[in-house]
Amino acid sequence: GAGPKTAQKLFEYSPDVLITGNGPGGNAAAVLEKTGVKIYVGAGDMTAKEAYKAYKDNRLKQF
Repeated sequence: GAGPKTAQKLFEYSPDVLITGNGPGGNAAAVLEKTGVKIYVGAGDMTAKEAYKAYKDNRLKQF
């Protein structure tokens, strides 16, 4: 599916954190887990700016 391909593409950018709405699916999660990226969920209805602020304020849940 698209999840693992997206996760692999994300890996090219070497992020420390991924902020998402509900979290990655199983296959994408497996790929991301190997990269050491910290995944935070709960930003589904937020703008990017709101999601970043929620992350900085520790209002998102770690996946």
